[in-house]
Amino acid sequence: MRYAMTSSVPESIVKIRSTSTICQSVPVLIIAMVGMPLPGRSKVPLGAITQKMRIHPLCLLLVVAVPALVTTATQTSCISGCKCDVLYTRNLKIRDCDSPLILTKITLSDLPKETPVISFTNVKITHIEDDAFTGFDEVKTVVFEDASIESIRPKAFELLPELTSLTFLRTKFAEKPNFSSPYLEELTINDCNLSEVPNLDNMPNLRLLNLADNLIKTIDKGTFSKSINLENLSLINNSITELPQSLFVENPNFIVLYLDHNPLTSLDLLFEPKLEILSLKHCKLTTLDRHTTQNLSVLNTLYLSGNEISVLPLDVFEPMKYLNNLDLSNNKVVELDDDIFLENYELDSLVLDNNQFERLPKFRSKEGIFHIRTFSCKNCGLKSVKGSFEDMDQLVTLDLSNNKLNDIDGVFTEMSNIKEIILSNNEITSVGVNSFGNNSELETLDLSNNPLLPLDPVVFTALPSLKTLNVSNCGLNLLWANHNAVFLSLEQLFVDNNQLNGLTADDMKIIPKYKSIDVQGNPLQCPDFYKLIEYLTGNLMYPKDEQMKTHEDLQLDAEVMYKTEPKWGKIILSDCPLPDDDEEITDNDDVDYEDEDEIDENSAFYDTENGEDDGVEASVLTTNSLNLAKASYILSITSVFILTALLVLFVAVVITLLILKRNKAFNVRGGNLPRLKIPLWHTTPGQKKHSGSIYRPLSEELSGPRTPVINRYEFKQTPSVHNTLP
Repeated sequence: MRYAMTSSVPESIVKIRSTSTICQSVPVLIIAMVGMPLPGRSKVPLGAITQKMRIHPLCLLLVVAVPALVTTATQTSCISGCKCDVLYTRNLKIRDCDSPLILTKITLSDLPKETPVISFTNVKITHIEDDAFTGFDEVKTVVFEDASIESIRPKAFELLPELTSLTFLRTKFAEKPNFSSPYLEELTINDCNLSEVPNLDNMPNLRLLNLADNLIKTIDKGTFSKSINLENLSLINNSITELPQSLFVENPNFIVLYLDHNPLTSLDLLFEPKLEILSLKHCKLTTLDRHTTQNLSVLNTLYLSGNEISVLPLDVFEPMKYLNNLDLSNNKVVELDDDIFLENYELDSLVLDNNQFERLPKFRSKEGIFHIRTFSCKNCGLKSVKGSFEDMDQLVTLDLSNNKLNDIDGVFTEMSNIKEIILSNNEITSVGVNSFGNNSELETLDLSNNPLLPLDPVVFTALPSLKTLNVSNCGLNLLWANHNAVFLSLEQLFVDNNQLNGLTADDMKIIPKYKSIDVQGNPLQCPDFYKLIEYLTGNLMYPKDEQMKTHEDLQLDAEVMYKTEPKWGKIILSDCPLPDDDEEITDNDDVDYEDEDEIDENSAFYDTENGEDDGVEASVLTTNSLNLAKASYILSITSVFILTALLVLFVAVVITLLILKRNKAFNVRGGNLPRLKIPLWHTTPGQKKHSGSIYRPLSEELSGPRTPVINRYEFKQTPSVHNTLP
C-alpha cells in the first residue's frame, strides 16, 4: 500500500531499514514530520520513505498522530502577555492578560481560526475594532467574563458569519454597548451594571435576551420593536417599577418572560397571545386582574409566589384554558372562590403554600374533573379540607403539612392514583377505617408531629402499596393498638422521638417486608429491646440510614462465617445505658434460664468489664445468611470474570479480522480458509486400507473367492478377507 504525502524529509532517512521491529524508524519519521531537518541533507517526498522503510500501517498511524499532538502542545499561539488554554473541542480561552488589550485583526492574527468558542476572562479591553475577528469563520460563541470594556465598534461582530451566541458576565462597560450582528440569536449581559437596555435594532435574528442582575429601571416603549423574532426575555433582579403597556405588541413570537425580583406594584401589559411562561416572583404585586390576563390564552406556566396579593377576582384565570402550573405561594390570599379554576381543567400543579386561608374551595371544574397531579398547601392555617378534593382523582402528591387539621376521615377516599400524602405538623389524633378508601397506589404516608393515639393496623389494609410510614414525634406510648392485620408491603418505619416503653418482636412480625426502622429517642425498656434487636438482626432489619456490609467482612474460608453488622450500637448506648461496674444485676426468678443461656450463647450485647458495647460490635452469625451471601458473592465475581473474558475475546477477534482484512490476508468471499483434504481410496500407494479417515465403498469385490455358504448344521472355516485382498 502506498501513502501519498506532500511533506518532505532529509534524504539520509531514506536509507534507514527496519530490521528488528516494524516500528524501529518511527522516531526518525516523527522528527522529520515535526519539522526538524538534519543538517546538510536534501529533502525527498515522505511517500518514498514509507515505501523503502516498509512501515506497518499501524506504525504509520502513530507517525501521523504523534506530530499532531506535538504540534498542538508546542505551536498554540497566544496574544502577547496573556495566557491561552484550549478547552474541550478546540475551545479557546484567553485569560489573565498583563496589560490592557486593543483587539484588532493583527492582535488576534496568531490565534487558531478553527475554534468554535472564544472566551476572554479576567482581561481589560480598551477597544474592539471592526476587523478584530477577521478570519474566524467557524466561531459560534464569544464570551467575555470578569472583564472591562471601554468601547466596541458597531460592526465588531459582523465579520463572524456563524456567531449565534454572545455573552457578557460580570463585565463593566464604560459606555452603553451598541453593536450589530445579523446572525446573532442569543445575547446575555448578566451582572454588568447596565442601567438601560442596549440597542437591539441591528440584531434582527435575536431570539433570546438575558439581562438579569443589572440596574435597569425603565424600558422605553419601542425597545423591542425591531426584534420581531424575540422569544425569550429575562429581566430578573433589576429595578424596574413600571413597564409600558404596549412594550411587546411588536413581538408576535414572544413566549417566555421572566420579571422576578423587580419592584413592580402592578402589571398593565398587553401580552401577545403566544406567551407560554410568565414569571412574576417577588415583585411586590398587590393585584392581578382580568385586564392583565385577557390575552394569555395559551399560557402554560404562571409563577406569582412571594408577592402581596390578597384578593383574586373570580375570572382572573378564565382566559388561561391551557394553564398547567400555577404557583401562588407566599402571598396574602385569604379566600378562593369555588369556581375560580372552573375553566382550568388542564391544571397539573397547584401550589398555595404560606397563605392565610380560612378554608379551601371545592375546586370545581367545568369538565367535572381536574388533571391536577401535585397539590400543596403548607402552612395555610387550614382546619378542614373536606370536599375540596372530590374532583381530583388524578392527584399523585398531596402536601397539607403545617396546618391545623384534626379530622381526615373521608378526605382521601376518591384519590385512586395518590402515591404520597404529607400530613405532618397538624392536630390529627386518630386514623380511622374511613380515612383511606380507594388509595391502592399510596406508597408514602407522613403523619409525623401529630398527637396520635396507637395505630390500628387494620386501617392500613386499604393501602396494599404502602412502603413508607412516618409517625415520628407523635407522643406514642404504644405503637400498635392490636396485631390483627399485616402490612403487606411496608419497608420503612419511622417511630423516633416518641414515648414508646416497649417494642417487641410481635410488633415487627406484622411487617414482614421491613428493611429499615428508626426507633431513636424512645424510653425503651432495655431487656426487651435487646431481644428485639436480636430478632431484627436475624431478619436483616437495620436502623435508618444504615446498610448491611457486604464484601468487606465476607471471608470465603471454611472456618470463618459471614458477619452482618447492623449499627444498633448507637441506639443501645443512647437509649439503654449500660450498668455501672459495681451495680448488682438482680436475677428475675421468672426467667427461664434455658432460654436465657440460649440467648447468651448466640449474642452478647455488652461488656461489663470495659464498659464498651462489645456485644453490639460482635457479629450475629447466621448459617442461612452465610450460604446466601457466599453464593451471591461468588456468583457476582464469576459473572464479572466471564463477561470480561468475553469482552476481551470479542475485541481481539475484531482487531485480528481488521488487520487481516487490511493486509488482504482474509477474504470471506474468496474462501481462502484452511481445508481438510481427504485422500481417495486408491490415490496413495501403500496407504493403510482400514484407517478411520478412509472411505471404502460398501460393495463386494467380484474377482475374489465366493462367499462360503453356511447351513444350520455345519460350520466351515471362512477364508480371511485380509488375505484375499490385493
